[in-house]
Amino acid sequence: MVDPLSITAGTILAYALPKLLDASLEKVGELLTEEAINQARQKGQALRQAILRRLNPEKQRQLEQAMAAAETSPDQRQELECWLERMMQQHPEFAEELRKLAQEIHQIINVDTGQARNVQQIFAGGQGLMAPDANAPVIQAGDGAQFTFNYTTPPPAS
Repeated sequence: MVDPLSITAGTILAYALPKLLDASLEKVGELLTEEAINQARQKGQALRQAILRRLNPEKQRQLEQAMAAAETSPDQRQELECWLERMMQQHPEFAEELRKLAQEIHQIINVDTGQARNVQQIFAGGQGLMAPDANAPVIQAGDGAQFTFNYTTPPPAS
């Protein structure tokens, strides 16, 4: 799981711009369900709206134009990223809201692409119990524990 504080303005911006988000979804598209793709797009739209909500209507129009240009222009994207970084530094609660939404998108893209057996993912505040086999040890995690177990069964005897 990605630390929310490591989610940068650049990542947030990439998830808030539809063309950039779609490019990310295309990379893992064959591994995602249609529902997961739709969820990621909805969260991307929510992220975009959260950014726009911070501004008055005139500034919103200007920002929407800048966002449209940023989808194809790396220079415009860099400018917008710097602006967003400043906004996030000035307004920590705003930064937290954006990081939370970006984290949710990141989880959709990365968690749903995992293909494994006997895997359980437990996110902040959750608890889990895993008993992969009747003869295997029971594994229990809770309250902020972060660890990964890779459990495999031995190959059948030949």
